[in-house]
Amino acid sequence: MENYYQLLGVSEMATLLEIKAAYKRLAKAYHPDINPSVEAEEKFKLISTAYTVLSNQELRQTYDLRLAQARLNAKRASIRAQEQRQSAYKKPYQNYTYRPPIYRPSTDKNSERKATYYALAIVASVAILLYVGVSIFDFIQERKLQNKISLFDEQVKHADSLYYSGKVQAALSFIDKIKSSNHDFQAIKRHEIDYLTFRREQANIDYNNGAFQDALWGYLFFMEYSQSQNPDLQFRLAVCYRNLREPNKAIFILNELMNSSYKRMRMIALIGEIYKEELNDHEVAMQYYQIGLSSILAEFKSVYGNAYRLLVSAERTPESYKSIYYNAAEILYQQKEYTEASKLLEWVIFFQPKNEMAYNYLIHCYYELNNKKEACNIFNKAEKIDIHPQIKVELKCD
Repeated sequence: MENYYQLLGVSEMATLLEIKAAYKRLAKAYHPDINPSVEAEEKFKLISTAYTVLSNQELRQTYDLRLAQARLNAKRASIRAQEQRQSAYKKPYQNYTYRPPIYRPSTDKNSERKATYYALAIVASVAILLYVGVSIFDFIQERKLQNKISLFDEQVKHADSLYYSGKVQAALSFIDKIKSSNHDFQAIKRHEIDYLTFRREQANIDYNNGAFQDALWGYLFFMEYSQSQNPDLQFRLAVCYRNLREPNKAIFILNELMNSSYKRMRMIALIGEIYKEELNDHEVAMQYYQIGLSSILAEFKSVYGNAYRLLVSAERTPESYKSIYYNAAEILYQQKEYTEASKLLEWVIFFQPKNEMAYNYLIHCYYELNNKKEACNIFNKAEKIDIHPQIKVELKCD
């Protein structure tokens, strides 16, 4: 199977702009109008086909799945070939324990010779029967395994079809059926492990590419089949749900993670953002932000003491902390609680000195609090670092 990414000389994570640039570069080298050779013409056809597929989102997703499946099949073939090579060196009757007959001296040499031949014949016959029996058993087991693998692949396709037709719960229930049908057949476990590894890796690729619908199903399949409660995967599930406009599902997962102390401040920041931006519930969002602000203040005091205002470093402050301060300040500003908003906005400007909107909010807060001197100080501070606040009030500053 042709690897279109290698033909264009780009990575599998390449953006559309990178793919277009690679195509233009290769077209200049192999276009028939520029390079009349037969080899160039064939090369240009392959390049054009690769570009047609990779520049179309749907065709590219289909191609990525085929490419991933081809790699998985190649891996299976490699594993089978290795197992066959190893089994070729095994003795066919290695489990047979030979016990020689008890020797009793005989005065008749001919009788003794016949008895020896007879014993050897019995041993050889038993060895042949064992070899044949083991070979037949291995053949039957191999056929049974192949049938199970084929059935497994068909069941997986059916689960996929249920999910993409909108029957998510039915798809998850069918996964349990797949797992239970293979529970007593140990030989398929390796195939299951290989497939689950492939499924998780493909979900990561979809997640990084922003294909959240496909990534969501990949993670759901992996976690349901393996019964995994991996918090990193649960977090990615929540991000997928948020991007697919299912904020309540995202909040449920993030709350579970927050309660288990998984990256707690980051979870608080994300839950607050979802309530603030997707659900437009500023009251609940502010409840989470207040929890976050209290935790941040307690941490600053435990690390730096009462002099934390002088010792806190903007560079070492996590992005989730900065997000909590800014979003909480914005809600307070919109609620016209200018005193509390101004306190937080002072921190926001310290953490993010290039945040133009924070300067706008803070200047207006001081103006509304009738502290025009401080409003002018913030305005002049912004001008010095080439930020020009867009204020809607009449402010005369020297």
